[in-house]
Amino acid sequence: MAASFGVIGISYGMALYPLVPSLEGLEIFVAVVELGSLSKAASLYGISQPSASERLVSLERVLKLTLLDRTSHGSTATKSGLVIYEQAKKVLAAAEALMLSAIEISGSQAQRLRVSASYSIAEYLLPQWLDKLRLVDLGVMPELTVANSTKVVESVLATGDLGFIESSSHHPDLERIAVGQDELWVVVAPHHGWARLARPLLPLEVSRGPLILRERGSGTREIFEEAMARLGLTDLNVKAEMGSTAMIKSALAYSASAGVLSRLAVFHEVERSELVHVEVEGLDLSRSLYAIWSKQRGISAIERELLRTAIRS
Repeated sequence: MAASFGVIGISYGMALYPLVPSLEGLEIFVAVVELGSLSKAASLYGISQPSASERLVSLERVLKLTLLDRTSHGSTATKSGLVIYEQAKKVLAAAEALMLSAIEISGSQAQRLRVSASYSIAEYLLPQWLDKLRLVDLGVMPELTVANSTKVVESVLATGDLGFIESSSHHPDLERIAVGQDELWVVVAPHHGWARLARPLLPLEVSRGPLILRERGSGTREIFEEAMARLGLTDLNVKAEMGSTAMIKSALAYSASAGVLSRLAVFHEVERSELVHVEVEGLDLSRSLYAIWSKQRGISAIERELLRTAIRS
């Protein structure tokens, strides 16, 4: 007599696959919910938007549910979709656990995860993302390269490895997806005159500096100069250019100059009153942080998991 399991009456010996959705469909669905966009989810998995849509339609057909409300502005989960979203994450986690067990049993050699990242991301975000990935359990050995955004783009074009940049520039041979938001802060030492102002600075005052900025090619420098240029301020009084955030923070302590750095990089110094964040009226220094990869090569499964971790964080 055949054994029966669960409320849907699956009997032992009966093929399960016609009754349950594919992992691919679940992965795409989870990505759409988290990214809010079918096109972004398709890009994340290196497939065309019609292919991603087809997998979602198949998923809804198998489950006999409408999972997404699709509009011209993006996709959001329906009430039923939110329930399935939570269950889908559990199914995918169980599939990951299965693969971890297989890796452990087989004693497979560690695979390499090569990543290039610009400074702020590499120093303040990437370590958290990698920790959440449990790379040791996955048998993955990370190899990290730190450079400015221009160098990261060049590296990704040359090697096909995954990259993270703080720049808004986009190369036609690369895919990109936003993984977070950041903001640049104008900061000075506590002894600087701007630190004692009772009003926001004007952008013109910032342009007259003097300023210590990152080197040309860095995403921080690019975003700042673009924001100033939008206000017609292209003649900046730059006293020095430095190749790292740490060098600028150190220089500000002994200087009458101001720096422009990522909020991520100076938040704790501002909190401890070692630096002062100076408000600037009418200057938008917000920016997106991007993951980039080769259109031709695509991305591996472990790289995709890193992207999902970054986006969730």
